[in-house]
Amino acid sequence: MKSHISKGNGKALRGPYKDYAVAAGALVAPCLMPELNSVLQFFIPGAAAAYLDSGSLQKRLLFLLALYVIISVAFFSVGMVASALILAQGVVICGVLVISAYRGVDAPRNVIVLFITILLMAIIVVGMSSGWKINELYSQMITAMTKEYDKAIELYKKSSGTSIPPQLDQLVASIKATLVAYFPGIICSFFVFLSFTNTLAFMRISMLRGKGTGLMPEFNEWRMPGWLVWLFIFFGFMALVPDGPWPAIGRNGILVVCIFYLIQGFSVMQFFFKVMQTPVYVRYLVYALIGIQWYGLLLVVFTGLMDYWFDFRKRLIKKLQASEDNEE
Repeated sequence: MKSHISKGNGKALRGPYKDYAVAAGALVAPCLMPELNSVLQFFIPGAAAAYLDSGSLQKRLLFLLALYVIISVAFFSVGMVASALILAQGVVICGVLVISAYRGVDAPRNVIVLFITILLMAIIVVGMSSGWKINELYSQMITAMTKEYDKAIELYKKSSGTSIPPQLDQLVASIKATLVAYFPGIICSFFVFLSFTNTLAFMRISMLRGKGTGLMPEFNEWRMPGWLVWLFIFFGFMALVPDGPWPAIGRNGILVVCIFYLIQGFSVMQFFFKVMQTPVYVRYLVYALIGIQWYGLLLVVFTGLMDYWFDFRKRLIKKLQASEDNEE
């Protein structure tokens, strides 16, 4: 199968080893900067994948495997186990992007594939590190999180020098209960955003390098797969089950699926901004208002979800074409 990534100009092809070196350096860099690795992981693996756009798919994947084996051995030899895990995550994200681009997987599906890959990798790492006693480790993580939360509240009380009103105490307790109840969904949502930002980074760097990308279409045309709606409905029914672990699983599942539709909602918004030629300052003002008001995010999620049935972008194009025809 031929690669869907265009090869660019001849000058770029004369330096494939330089591009591979840049990709290797980008993947290793977050491992050496622990204070920044949480931020760098959101775009560095995607950027590195954009430089692995020459050679056969087998050659590129073997390069990533060799890079991980060599560098991780060095990390393990000096006791940098956490750095080896960070490198593993970056290499896996980079590898999935290379494969998706090679096979011409559309960008929204790549985000889902990347999310599932990262989730499975996290489960395997957690399972192996805990002797597959995942429930015990999960309980320990919840306990540690609630302790840190309580410490932060106590520090705030001491720094304020005044007692907290009962209403605020209730709000603090409510937030704590919500964090505990939705902890799995919050972690999975983090993985979704990790997949999303790396996909965008890959596409943007590829375009800046003057190369095509197999991850199409552009962000303002993204549409999530139709089966995701039925997954949303399935989790909704599960959340209504009165007993057992199913309500918790359903609520957390809804949260994760909503993150995908949040992405699609922003895609619809960007399409409208582009077609209507909305000024940049107005766009940023709208995004700021959405970020400030929580119900703005719910509206964006609702827009992404309803786009499955109503196809807002198609309706807007038809309306504009009809207006142009009437003017003529």
